[in-house]
Amino acid sequence: MQRVAQSDEEVVDKALYNFSFRYGGTSMMKLTSATVTLLIAFFTILNANSILAQVTPTPAAESTAPKSDNIVQTHIHSSVLGEDRSVIIHLPRNYSKDTAQKYPVMYVLDGTSQDSHTSDKITVLSDAGLVPAAIVVGLPNTRGNRERDQTPPFMRRDVNDERSPYGAGDRFLSFIETELVPFIDNHYRTSGYRTLSGNSRGGLFVLYSLMEKPDLFQARFCHSTPVWRFENLMVNKMSEFLLGSSGLKGFLYVSVGDKETDQMIGGFGKLVDVLKKNRKKQFKWAAYRTPYAVHQDNALISTSKGLAEWGRVLNEIK
Repeated sequence: MQRVAQSDEEVVDKALYNFSFRYGGTSMMKLTSATVTLLIAFFTILNANSILAQVTPTPAAESTAPKSDNIVQTHIHSSVLGEDRSVIIHLPRNYSKDTAQKYPVMYVLDGTSQDSHTSDKITVLSDAGLVPAAIVVGLPNTRGNRERDQTPPFMRRDVNDERSPYGAGDRFLSFIETELVPFIDNHYRTSGYRTLSGNSRGGLFVLYSLMEKPDLFQARFCHSTPVWRFENLMVNKMSEFLLGSSGLKGFLYVSVGDKETDQMIGGFGKLVDVLKKNRKKQFKWAAYRTPYAVHQDNALISTSKGLAEWGRVLNEIK
């Protein structure tokens, strides 16, 4: 039998009838219109509250996860660059527990996009005993100045515009050497061992730092570096530098995605050839073509490989 929904008025009438029949009084049916109206309103409110309870979701609990004390965001004023620079400092997991321990520092260009995953990978690999725990310093770019800072002074900023200004990588390198490194060393427990990592244009800056200040960093990482630009200018500069650097020390890792452009892969191959022809006893290097990687994700994928190669070289030195 089909059940027909009852109106509020019908519900009230039935309730009054049952009440009267139960107590045997017909006079109970003679209620004032005001009383009936009141009862209708009462049942209406009950129905509304019932419906509201069904459709109103339970408020989600607010996240109570604590913010990490191991990430410090600060600013320093650069007299060299004439501007304030943001700095993101990732401290090792046990930094506050082992207060006597000193750590190497990895400076990572393009902070906010490359520093976090690099720090995470160092944590995992250091826990596995493959690399040392390290302080990671991310360097975010100031608005519109990435090309200025990361382009070497002998290269124009725009490969497609012969009138574009030359890079100011020399000033950016001076800022790192004379202002940023002392700031980090003065505020954190550093061991004096420094590394530098750059992606894409940042890789050009890393190679430039090797030629200009070879002893400033003991290890360097270059991902998806466009060394092909301006007719392989960076490759030729590196060849000249290595020919005249018999006592060069340190470690260099270069990578490219094997799904990147022919120009990128071709330039990478020429750089590797130069490194092979100019092997140095105390200068170790590793090159890697990352399977299936494109320009946008090569650094994310190949950083682990680079760090593992670095750890292997450190173990060999020991």
